[in-house]
Amino acid sequence: LGYKKMATRGRVPGANSERGVVIEEKITKSPGETMIKRYSRGKYLGKGGFAKVYEVTIPESRKKVAAKIISKASLAKNRAKEKLMAEIKIHRSMKNDNIVNFEHFFEDHENVYILLELCTNQTLSELLRRRKRLTEVEV
Repeated sequence: LGYKKMATRGRVPGANSERGVVIEEKITKSPGETMIKRYSRGKYLGKGGFAKVYEVTIPESRKKVAAKIISKASLAKNRAKEKLMAEIKIHRSMKNDNIVNFEHFFEDHENVYILLELCTNQTLSELLRRRKRLTEVEV
């Protein structure tokens, strides 16, 4: 996608394949000066049209966020790249209590990572499945 923020991934020794993956974001501040920010990938939360979503922890602050991880292989067609760029552009410009907050995004050679506010309550579909209907106030 052409951004200067890049990531590499590594495994924490003894961790299973689902958890314990460390995502490293390489941030180039100026020529020759690179900073690395690490994220610890946690549990799998779900998947969407072209992304898998994981809980991710920022070790320095222990803050948990949701990470949409989009494989660049799924972005082979120009239309898919355009849709992703539009999603990022729109989501980062939206600020509303009823919309999940956009935190940050970056990429590596294999994936694009979109970090979002982690919603700890159940999803709308889980709530509907459990309760069968919502009240007018809730809608």
